[in-house]
Amino acid sequence: MREYERQNRPWLAGALACTLVSSLFAVTLQFFKGEVLDRAIAEEGAAALGYGLTLGTFILGEVGLFYLYKRLSDRFAAGCVTALKRDVFESALRRDYVDFKRRAQGEYAAKYTGEADAIRARRFCMLPLFWEIIFKIVLAGGALFLLDWRVALLTIALLTTPLYVPKLIEKRSQRAQAAFFRASEEALSGVTDWLHGFELIKNFAVEDKIVSRFRRLNGDMSKKLLDDLRLGAAAQLITTLMSYLSYFIVLACSAWLVLRGEFSAGDFFVAIGMIDQLSYPIISLAGIVRQLSAIRPACREMERFIREPPGWEAGGSAPGLRREIRFRGVCFGYEGRGTVLDGFDLTLKKGGRYLLKGPSGCGKTTAVNLLLGYYDPDAGEITVDGVPLRAAGSPYARATVVRQEAVLFRDTLRNNLTMYRDIPEERLLDALRGVGLGRFANVDALDRLVEEGGTNFSGGEKKRVCLARALLRGTDVLILDEPLANLDEGTAGRIEDLLLSIRDRTVLVVSHQFSPGKLGAFDEVKELAAGG
Repeated sequence: MREYERQNRPWLAGALACTLVSSLFAVTLQFFKGEVLDRAIAEEGAAALGYGLTLGTFILGEVGLFYLYKRLSDRFAAGCVTALKRDVFESALRRDYVDFKRRAQGEYAAKYTGEADAIRARRFCMLPLFWEIIFKIVLAGGALFLLDWRVALLTIALLTTPLYVPKLIEKRSQRAQAAFFRASEEALSGVTDWLHGFELIKNFAVEDKIVSRFRRLNGDMSKKLLDDLRLGAAAQLITTLMSYLSYFIVLACSAWLVLRGEFSAGDFFVAIGMIDQLSYPIISLAGIVRQLSAIRPACREMERFIREPPGWEAGGSAPGLRREIRFRGVCFGYEGRGTVLDGFDLTLKKGGRYLLKGPSGCGKTTAVNLLLGYYDPDAGEITVDGVPLRAAGSPYARATVVRQEAVLFRDTLRNNLTMYRDIPEERLLDALRGVGLGRFANVDALDRLVEEGGTNFSGGEKKRVCLARALLRGTDVLILDEPLANLDEGTAGRIEDLLLSIRDRTVLVVSHQFSPGKLGAFDEVKELAAGG
């Protein structure tokens, strides 16, 4: 977190300068209050008026500087959390596919929203406030020494006792906050999952059961939040009681000095003002210290998450495919599932067309995932032009994959096709015509909004948009994983013809339902049996 604070140091420095001068004004005007009272009692009207005007000037200065302090401290906290959220998102995108899938999507959302915002509230917002309180305590304490050293020592000794409370409950606070974050991640993961499966829930009419499960998760999250808040409330109660007890002791001491004739009425008024300047900040400081302490483990966990090593960069470079990609004696099995591929051999020649077919679970998609570097073979090897896959550069730079589920973003059709790259408009229109989407091959349609998940397109249209996007990328290898799934016979036939018309790159189709009469158009059909 220190890196984000360094990046926004100018805003913090400006805020601290403002609060330092504002606190100096706040302490100084206490003395002017005493002078106004003493001059009024002595019936020195002109002097009282002069001190009153000076008092008003200092009040305006304190208020104005405090406003600037708030603006600058808010800018500091906003800058820090913006950079933090940027790194959380970029860290998620840098992961390789397998590592990314180890976490539920709700966990990423929880880190981006709940945890990052908690760090903003409990660290980035607290740092300027911490120094504001420190400045007030130091200046008010120094002013009390100018007034009377006995009152100053007694005040500081008594009012600082509440600062020990946060240290006494530090571990419990950290555990309570960590438990709340875990419950939040679990609840958000569940919500993300259920909203993704909205149609399934409606189809099976299990809304009540899902609501029941949500209420359990939501209730657990609420309980963990209340535990954290209850601990904070208890600490605040103890701190406040101790502070007020100290306040009355110092008040009694100051009154005793008045009775002894060592304090004027104005001095007593100044002393009470200074004690007020100290008591509330010290009460606040105890809560701030508790917040900073409780959020520390969450900060460390967030830093570990951001620093996790990336997988292959999607934008990385790799030499073009010159000759072939070869699977040679590849064996692979998932943990707890046994062997999926056993001695798998396949050679993909540059510019060739290949079909992997077989029943569900036979290893078709696994072979694709190995080719993309998501896993390493347990035995055998995969080479690109004779070079081991891991040494041949990023697979993403060499291959474009189109999965069974058509992924479209809530954005324009143009941006879904270009994936935010600069591609001439005519190429986009040609690509749409090439996949049989001629009715979208116009400027108005390109700027049409695609709803989340492409819900305003048919299944066949979504498949074709994804195919056009893949063709526009222009990589040497095009991989299509179950491109015919969930399509009617007519649409599936048209997609088959489109795939077989691709001539300028190596095409690997993974499908168990390709029309038998069209298999002869492939250079090789590799049929896998269940178990590899």
